Amino acid sequence: MSEKFFSTTLNMLKDKQMSISSISRELKSKGYDIHRLIITGYLRALNDTGYLEEEEIPPSKVYRYNQKRQEKDIYKLLESHIKDMDSEYKFPVSVYILTTLFNRPCFRYELNLVGVTPKNSAYIRESRSERLKEYREGISRFEMPAADKAFEMTGNDENIISLGSVVIFSIMKDIMDFTGLKSKYQSTQISQFIENEKVN
Repeated sequence: MSEKFFSTTLNMLKDKQMSISSISRELKSKGYDIHRLIITGYLRALNDTGYLEEEEIPPSKVYRYNQKRQEKDIYKLLESHIKDMDSEYKFPVSVYILTTLFNRPCFRYELNLVGVTPKNSAYIRESRSERLKEYREGISRFEMPAADKAFEMTGNDENIISLGSVVIFSIMKDIMDFTGLKSKYQSTQISQFIENEKVN
């Protein structure tokens, strides 16, 4: 099964529990005409690996997303780490991080996943790359709107790059185990970094 099918299945079950029959019907409406036995095996595998929770409600089994599982999704991680950032910086820092990680412009849809609304910024421009269609089609994790705008940096702004680095390092500290490797120190807050930049 593709990564897109995986994401589609999980997204269906994030806000509700569904029976195998209901899941089969909804998948079919989304273009996945797959035999019920294959879907049943796939759902059991997702249950075994902790993505879904299975419950017996006679006469059938129902599945729902396992909310206890913490997915390391870059969009969710980025959203949580910029939530307290000055609104002036959220858009350019998000664009900088996503374009650097993916080595391509980032799309409006992706910024929506981060909780950021594109707006006028001296640091950002709309991308006119001739490869935008190729980039859109290369994204298989979710449905990318056909005419979605894409954004990129206008240049290498030192302040945005520094602030983006602080965000990336804070994400790394959250998802990686540094036990026994780092000494105790006062962590740098993003808000403190911005204030220091303004003073300098």
